[in-house]
Amino acid sequence: MLTRIAVIGDNKKLSRVLRDAISGHDAELAPVAGDGEIPPASVAVVSGVRDAAAAARSALKLGDWNAQLLTLLCKAIDCREGMLLDNSTRVLEHATRFAEALALSPGDQLLLERSALVRDIGKIMIPNDTLLKSSLLTYDEWALIHKHPHLGAELILKTGALKDTVAIVQNHHECYDGDGYPDGLEGEAIPYLARIMKILDVYCAMTSPRHYRKGHASHKEAVEHLRNERGKHFDPDLVDVFIKARVGRTKRTA
Repeated sequence: MLTRIAVIGDNKKLSRVLRDAISGHDAELAPVAGDGEIPPASVAVVSGVRDAAAAARSALKLGDWNAQLLTLLCKAIDCREGMLLDNSTRVLEHATRFAEALALSPGDQLLLERSALVRDIGKIMIPNDTLLKSSLLTYDEWALIHKHPHLGAELILKTGALKDTVAIVQNHHECYDGDGYPDGLEGEAIPYLARIMKILDVYCAMTSPRHYRKGHASHKEAVEHLRNERGKHFDPDLVDVFIKARVGRTKRTA
């Protein structure tokens, strides 16, 4: 996951040393005025440090710790549904590869990666007897599960630390043709990064074991589904990039 280092104070020499220190790492610098707001998901370096290279190393380590905490949270959510422990890692890997294929800015890449890990956080608000039910859902149970994007967005807004992920968490189950949930948004009314997440979420769901079905789809079968739903459930241009860049294809896929 990309690390964002907020450089507090206008110090060109510091920024230059930091830029050299993070060369080769998946990281970006975000200059911040002395009284400016620190961007979300940032670790900070102040302008008065004596050893900028050491500060950069510490910032990279802290950024890695933050990423590990998010991954742990995502694994806890996955475990509740009986998913494999590497499911969250797969989603993150695919998010990074998709971001690179789309040439997203470093900021959008980081936002997509973080959102991938908390996209279904609203499910912790759903009772086990509904979330883990293997038989047909009642209408009320179906409606409750379809509220989890809203529930997740509300939960995130209460914390503040992940508030920039709200639009993706709330809208990543919307469909390009307006047939999604929770609000039935259509086309470009759905935030761009949420449209990206929709593809990632469905691909990873299809190719991973789930408690409510037997077996799971192969990479080829999941890609065929994306192709068939191009322009319906999914943004057609984004599907084309996903398939052309072979985002889902890894050594473990079949």
